[in-house]
Amino acid sequence: MNAILLAAGVGVRLAPYTDDHPKCLVEIAGQSLLERHLDILCELVDGVTLVVGYRDGQIRDAVGTWKARTRHPIPVEFVYNEDYERGSILSLHAARAVLLREDTVVMDADVLYGPALMERLLQSSHANCFLLDDSASESGEEMMVCVREGRAVHIARSHDPSTQSGWDLTGEGVGFFKLDRGDAAAVVAILDEMIAGGACDGEYEEGLARFMATHRCGFESVSDLPWTEIDFKEDIQHANRVVMEKLLDPRPDRPNLSIVGD
Repeated sequence: MNAILLAAGVGVRLAPYTDDHPKCLVEIAGQSLLERHLDILCELVDGVTLVVGYRDGQIRDAVGTWKARTRHPIPVEFVYNEDYERGSILSLHAARAVLLREDTVVMDADVLYGPALMERLLQSSHANCFLLDDSASESGEEMMVCVREGRAVHIARSHDPSTQSGWDLTGEGVGFFKLDRGDAAAVVAILDEMIAGGACDGEYEEGLARFMATHRCGFESVSDLPWTEIDFKEDIQHANRVVMEKLLDPRPDRPNLSIVGD
């Protein structure tokens, strides 16, 4: 199993934190998101692929520093997306060779979470699997996973009318997706077709939505686990004040404090 971390974007909504640094190097409680990813993934997957673009040298240096500090042998490779200012679909497409090579977990690099969340995804019996949090409050920007008859069959922003009705369950997607290598060719073909058709400014989830319509995908609920996506400066404050407290004190009798208010 290989983890693909999508870390190429500029992160303009997180300015000024991203004026001089990639979003994955933003620190939460004194440690960057990238370091936290590597600390978790090095114990759970066989390798990590970082799709980089904006200020990629800083990311490469940070990985080198992490490796020198931990001396962990996990292989980390880099894929460069030269069109990193355009849609995230190009970042996933840049890593298509990795998708075709082995089972993967595709991950947005701007998520704060704990090992239990990643373990739930990797240990799921579903070969293709999303993580879904149906406790999240909606602002209109959340990427919603829509479920019918026990299958994850659609994904789109919560402001999209397609997410509003007709589903047995909807919940915010964490931004992580496990993909079986046997189905990777279908995903790559969809991305190829979309990009050839001019969808270079789209989100990769648009491609996943097409894939989900024709291929079986499952889901795992993570509404009991703390996590948050870091998009705005308010998210950093929430992560430091609320989510880290829960991650450091994961008692089962405590309420989930994951993304309330984001």
